[in-house]
Amino acid sequence: MRTIVAGVLGAIAMYLWATIAHVATPLATIGLKAVPNEPAVMAAMARNLGDKPGLYFIPFMVGTDQKAMAAQETKLKTAPAALVAYRPPGTGGMSGNQLITEFVLELVESLLTAAVLAAAAGFSARLGMAAAIGLIAGMATNLSYWNWYGFSLDYSLANAFTEFMKFVVAGAVISLVMGWRRRRDRRPM
Repeated sequence: MRTIVAGVLGAIAMYLWATIAHVATPLATIGLKAVPNEPAVMAAMARNLGDKPGLYFIPFMVGTDQKAMAAQETKLKTAPAALVAYRPPGTGGMSGNQLITEFVLELVESLLTAAVLAAAAGFSARLGMAAAIGLIAGMATNLSYWNWYGFSLDYSLANAFTEFMKFVVAGAVISLVMGWRRRRDRRPM
């Protein structure tokens, strides 16, 4: 039960950190750039993609064999490349469902972190483990996207840092709760 309580409180701390990082700091926009002539680009996307949301890689590689890879390499020598997360017109901005989904994701992350940290003894050991988990989480996607898809390094590092800090903040709360509970449990009657 202590691990679940610690995980839930860690999730709340994680969610608060992520909210602060995205709303009150520049971390959420580091590395993002405005598209020149945005209305024309948006009109072309709406005209060509219509109501089909998805993740589009331009130019798209057809097949995975050597011939397809060679054709892609030739295209990339003369054509631009892009990775576009497309949502059709009318989708709207951030929704309550997205905020709830994000909290549920962070709840699962924090509960799993609490389960791992339960194996460690002491605040410092738990916090160190949480930091290691955060470092892995921050690197796992963000730096791979920088490597494979050309995400800018400043964007990738800012997002990796945000992820890392989610686990540090949650790890501190989890560690405090686990330590507080253990101290309370050891009190003489």
